[in-house]
Amino acid sequence: MDEDLGRERAKQPLPEQHPPLSPEGYSLEVLLLLRQIDLLKELMRVIPASLSGKLPPPFPPEPRPQTAEQRFRDLQDTRNVLEALRTLGITP
Repeated sequence: MDEDLGRERAKQPLPEQHPPLSPEGYSLEVLLLLRQIDLLKELMRVIPASLSGKLPPPFPPEPRPQTAEQRFRDLQDTRNVLEALRTLGITP
């Protein structure tokens, strides 16, 4: 999705029934492959822990594709939370 179009759509309120957005090239197969990668990372973490008894830190999950609108809505949400924290006198 075009960045400018995504920015404009993110400024509008969410409708009651929003059709699911799908980034270009993001299909069920891609979703399943990303899930498999996440599970393999967890397996790579657990197998050494079963031998040594100490669980290493978790691997970060694979990033999922987002549309421009989703990115700008996430950015707006983050700004709103930071603004609320500043209002309460908390500096993150």
